[in-house]
Amino acid sequence: MPYIPSRFDEGYGLSKEGIDNLLKTGGIDLIITVDNGIVANDAVDYANKNGIDVIITDHHVPTEKLPKALAIVHTTLLCGTGVAYLLSQSLKTGNENSHLELVVLATIADLVPLTGANRILVYFGLQKLKKLKRPGLLALMNKAGIKKEEMDTYKIGHMIAPRLNAMGRLASAMDSLRLICTNNKQKAEDLAETLNKTNLERQRITQEALAHAKNKAEEKGIKNLLFIADESYQQGIVGLVAGRMVEEYYLPSIIISKERNTAGHPPARLRDSTS
Repeated sequence: MPYIPSRFDEGYGLSKEGIDNLLKTGGIDLIITVDNGIVANDAVDYANKNGIDVIITDHHVPTEKLPKALAIVHTTLLCGTGVAYLLSQSLKTGNENSHLELVVLATIADLVPLTGANRILVYFGLQKLKKLKRPGLLALMNKAGIKKEEMDTYKIGHMIAPRLNAMGRLASAMDSLRLICTNNKQKAEDLAETLNKTNLERQRITQEALAHAKNKAEEKGIKNLLFIADESYQQGIVGLVAGRMVEEYYLPSIIISKERNTAGHPPARLRDSTS
């Protein structure tokens, strides 16, 4: 079964909180991570103590001490989905290169260098996209005003990927997964509409936070580093704002979302993103 951690409640990647949530469902004895886990030593130990094996697929830079996982599939030369794709291909039967249409989306969205294996995956993935039959992605392309035969790296990076990513930034990323997987055309249309509306909201919130951050930076005086924190910034978009600040001022930027602390709740934690 798929499980996507909530960035608001569990943070990013494999965590004790996420493992506890999985344990509540019962019958879990194996976790396969995608795009995370290579530095999750404590979480992997916690999973092992609870009778759960962990297979890690990741592309992030490891620490000197690797997690005590059942297996680790790792390279920094691919995006996280590319690494998971290699594992899936080694496990399945048959010769068809299935799911390349998803690998190309992730490779472009993750902004990895289009050289070597990445370039090969994108080349053949684009061919698969142009023959796409997935109702959800077709509905999303229609919302974006794109014909599948015209799909290219620009349209993926600037029109499709933002719509898929918006759900995890503001709500639950599961709806994006449901859109990719559904075979029901009506459900595909409904989910595509949800993703489209959420992305518009994400754009609005990002622009408001960016304007606010630029004003605060100029009030403070722009020096060698931009460090801005505010309660009005939503956690899911601080990374986008940090990236835009770098583009605007050509300086390292740290944007922090300060959580409001209310009576009866744990102390506020800072959610930050650096670019």
